[in-house]
Amino acid sequence: MEHIGSSKDANNTNYTEMDIDLDDDEDQSNAEILNELGDDMVKYFCKKASVMFFDQYGLISHQINSYNQFINSGLQSAFDSFGDLTVTPGFDPSKKGADEHYRYATVKFGKVTLERPKFWCGEGNAQELKMLPRHARLQRMTYASKMKVDVHIQVYVMKKVRSDKFKTGKEEYIDKDIKWEDTREITIGRLPVMVKSDLCWMSEAEKGDCEFDHGGYFLIKGAEKIFIAQEQIFLKRLWVSNIPYWAVAFKSQMKRNRMVVKLVEGSTEGITNGEKLLTVYFLSVEIPVWILFFALGVTSDKEIVDLIDYGEANGRIENILFASIREADDKCEAFRRGKNALLFLEERVKGVQFPPAESIDECFNMYVFPNVKGLKRKARYLAYMVKVLLLAYTGRRKTDNRDDFRNKRLELAGELLEREIKVHFAHARKRMGKALQRDLYGEREVRQIEHYLDASIITNGLQRAFSTGAWTHPFKRMERISGVVATLGRTNPLQTMAELRRTRQQVQYTGKVGDARYPHPSHWGKVCFLSTPDGENCGLVKNLAVTGVVSTDVTESILPQLSDCGMEELVDDTTTVLGKKDKVFLNGDWVGVCSDSISFVAELRTRRRRNELPHQVEIKRDQCQQEVRILSDAGRILRPLLVVSNLLKIKGSKSEHKSFQSLLDNGVIELIGPEEEEDFKTAWGVQYLFGKEGKSSVKYTHCELDMSFLLGLSCSLVPFANHDHARRVLYQSQKHSSQAIGFATTNPNIRVDALSHQLFYPQRPLFQTMTSDCLGKPGYLGQSKVVPKSEFYNGQNAIVAVNVHLGYNQEDSLVMNRASLQRGMFRSEHIRSYKAEIENKESSEKRKKPEDIVNFGKIQSKIGRVDSLDDDGFPFVGANLQSGDIIIGRCADSGTDHSIKLKHTERGYVQKVVLSSNDEGKNFAVVSLRQVRSPVLGDKFSSMHGQKGVLGFLESQENFPFTKQGIVPDIVINPHAFPSRQTPGQLLEAALGKGIACVGSLRNATPFSTSSVEAITDQLHRAGFSRWGNERVYNGRTGEMVRSLIFMGPTFYQRLHHMSEDKVKFRNTGPVHPLTRQPVADRKRFGGIKFGEMERDCLIAHGASANLYERLFTLSDSSQIHICSKCKNVANVILRPVSGGRKIRGPYCRFCESADDIVVASVPYGAKLLSQELFSMGINLKFETELC
Repeated sequence: MEHIGSSKDANNTNYTEMDIDLDDDEDQSNAEILNELGDDMVKYFCKKASVMFFDQYGLISHQINSYNQFINSGLQSAFDSFGDLTVTPGFDPSKKGADEHYRYATVKFGKVTLERPKFWCGEGNAQELKMLPRHARLQRMTYASKMKVDVHIQVYVMKKVRSDKFKTGKEEYIDKDIKWEDTREITIGRLPVMVKSDLCWMSEAEKGDCEFDHGGYFLIKGAEKIFIAQEQIFLKRLWVSNIPYWAVAFKSQMKRNRMVVKLVEGSTEGITNGEKLLTVYFLSVEIPVWILFFALGVTSDKEIVDLIDYGEANGRIENILFASIREADDKCEAFRRGKNALLFLEERVKGVQFPPAESIDECFNMYVFPNVKGLKRKARYLAYMVKVLLLAYTGRRKTDNRDDFRNKRLELAGELLEREIKVHFAHARKRMGKALQRDLYGEREVRQIEHYLDASIITNGLQRAFSTGAWTHPFKRMERISGVVATLGRTNPLQTMAELRRTRQQVQYTGKVGDARYPHPSHWGKVCFLSTPDGENCGLVKNLAVTGVVSTDVTESILPQLSDCGMEELVDDTTTVLGKKDKVFLNGDWVGVCSDSISFVAELRTRRRRNELPHQVEIKRDQCQQEVRILSDAGRILRPLLVVSNLLKIKGSKSEHKSFQSLLDNGVIELIGPEEEEDFKTAWGVQYLFGKEGKSSVKYTHCELDMSFLLGLSCSLVPFANHDHARRVLYQSQKHSSQAIGFATTNPNIRVDALSHQLFYPQRPLFQTMTSDCLGKPGYLGQSKVVPKSEFYNGQNAIVAVNVHLGYNQEDSLVMNRASLQRGMFRSEHIRSYKAEIENKESSEKRKKPEDIVNFGKIQSKIGRVDSLDDDGFPFVGANLQSGDIIIGRCADSGTDHSIKLKHTERGYVQKVVLSSNDEGKNFAVVSLRQVRSPVLGDKFSSMHGQKGVLGFLESQENFPFTKQGIVPDIVINPHAFPSRQTPGQLLEAALGKGIACVGSLRNATPFSTSSVEAITDQLHRAGFSRWGNERVYNGRTGEMVRSLIFMGPTFYQRLHHMSEDKVKFRNTGPVHPLTRQPVADRKRFGGIKFGEMERDCLIAHGASANLYERLFTLSDSSQIHICSKCKNVANVILRPVSGGRKIRGPYCRFCESADDIVVASVPYGAKLLSQELFSMGINLKFETELC
């Protein structure tokens, strides 16, 4: 099988450029369409469409789109949700004159505008310049834009005004007398800007700083911060549950908007009587549901039963309804007459601990189904809730599964920032109200609004939330949650991209989460079922699939479109019987009914495919429940699928350039959500569509673009992933791919990361996968081939032999060729940056004493060597610094040394020195040290298949086995690594790579659609090698032919950032803790090696008592104490007088008042310290001593 879409494929020459025929084709069956197009053409189109998809959406469009929608509409709606602020006066009791009135104030916030990020040049040069992301990164500043808001303030007094009673009906009324008003635009804070969003300068730049940087992150004080998408329950849907009791809930973030209809046990005089009855809980009260129906305006029991419209007669349901009516009669007699039900409800609501301030009619409008207008419509919706509960109770409807992705939404930058800004803006309004209230007293003058509104509250609050990662809880007002914001990893571009596509499910307690950790069928194609960390977050932290995109909110109303397609609007009465009509829901709100749901849904989908409806709208027809659910909200995971019935539109070539948007506009591809997907029959791949695999009789409606697009980004790059054990693929995708040293950025000269690694000679692998090809770009020098996405592969192609080499590669060790390493294989650069700050003299607010001011400079330091420093306190570029050297010189005028010293094991050559200042008025310096690291014993390596190992031995090239062609392996791996790990994918990769190296045309290693083993072995055989990759080798030491055949081939290996130089720890004597006198723990402080309980047990088992004594006592905290052998108390060493007027110093027992019979005992200093601390608490220890 040839590689799809390569220049070798002769069948594709007739349609290298495709277009879409806009004319409507005649209706043809899917089989006829497929036969006309052919297998190869559809495969080629799928690849071309995938390339177009990644060109348009990229990999992090969900982050940027969510932020863009927030700055366009979400920010304004967050401010609008607060309404006007009315500030009441302080009611000064001294004002008792009839002519004096208390002053009130009203503050109204209007339009919010955002500026592009700029920074101020200082007092000498009063202008603002563009702030680019590189400035914020280098100068440790926050990349943020000013938020300005129009504020209208009005100060007035309330006066009684007389009027004509015949005209107004009142003799006098209270009116506002406006004393002062003002409208102005003020700065309300600074909003962090996402890089490459619409607010960022880089969105319009022709060329970015870094070729690998696609944005999607924030810069907070120079650190790169990202949002991890939060999985939250979808609140705009009725939630049916049976634990701890049967209930259907109308959920909302506002507590007062929530309503729960429960099925509870009836009771007589406190004893349950076995009856089930319906109650409703809202506004903190629980009442019979029948009373609420009558309060909403229903006039009879029959009307309620007709509204519920359960359908078939059922004795259990009738018993529940009768019991509910009896319960309502018991609670409120004559509730059917007049407004008795309403008065009963008002009495109960006003009797709670925190009653609402509004009247009961206003409560109905504001809190009972707020999106449904009209009391009769609200009663109909309540009846629908009751029906859903009864259907679930009798088994005709399933309870909702919280792990199903149809019931979840992803919260991204838009939702998270809106939630956080609301909290800080509420705080700022509250503070402003209190400050303004003080100036509303009689004699004070009301100043302009910026004197009262503190803009730093929002600025600092957002900055603090980003820095600490503690974000506002979705519905608990005073709580904060962690795991929302993370620092962006920059080990390699694949780690950066994978972290931006991560999702997280928040659970209260990780021990009991039910089935949340398990893969769910709704994950298919939306979330990778392999990429998840091992440990406590297993299954809770997930990664988006390669083609998963997250929907944004559709702002335009689609109700007119629904009416045009045959939807009837919901009537505002309770007498009309809907009959067999299907209900139509738009984002959980009941908006209408339709008589023929099949044609209604078909017409809607046709309009979506013609670009008359937004592409992100999801249309679901639920035949069982007689419902049509239409969703256009944000946070749904969508994925592109091929529409089989419209495939004929790809035929022909009218123009050269086409985009993915044109495929969507013409209905060849559509974005499908988790709920709508259930209505379709989707072929897993093109071969299933043509009946070559699976059941040929199935009539498919849609087709996947590629089978490997079910996986996440890291997984879909693993060659032959479907041949490996799932645990090994998980290790590679979640751990090793993010730890592999690659080339993280193309702008290291203008970055000062705390720690970074760079591989000297990164290579592309020999194989290709569908994902890397589709993410790639056209080749250079006019080549027609696509160059695969190379920066996602971080490693080198090494010749790997599977052999036992002198026993040095047992237990996952590797034996490497010393000559290969000397030629530069796996050589990398390790750069560490050191930072120091000083106060700026001009901008410092606190005036310090002249001798306390710290400046950069060189002085003769007592704490380290200053040989490499210049007079300004910084080392020259290229200086060789070793452990103990001063890297940045700082000193006060008084001579106090504040220099930064290199710790134990830190060394390197000075790469660059950066001197700058930040927006907090501090000057700072950064010095970067560079080390060139060639692999040494103990360094960690890994293949693409989770086969990790450490370097165990470096062998000379002349001692390695060699083939008859003279090929010597770079790495020798133990054959015992394969059987138990079940990773034949690595052997297949080596065999395929060997064929590719011999100019083979077969390169495809995409998971689930790889070439067969026979095709790979045939390619090897044609190149003149053994079919199974084995080769005859000769012993490098003796020159004799080795009897057994050795498997050898090129394999892609990664060097991981775990290096022995960063972990090696040794110590003879060194610093000890001042309190316990035991060795300190930190490696960089030259601390001791921890010897714990289990190590102690090993020495006891070996009987090495002297070694144990030395390790735990002599080399730790050996000490001596004096003990009185008479009273067995501790004798202190004191200075005491003796006869003759002299004073002597020595041990003395204060209890016996004698210096006789005192012995010296060796004890750990920790034991001595414990006895002294207990003595200070009034507890005395006595020591039994025995001479030995």
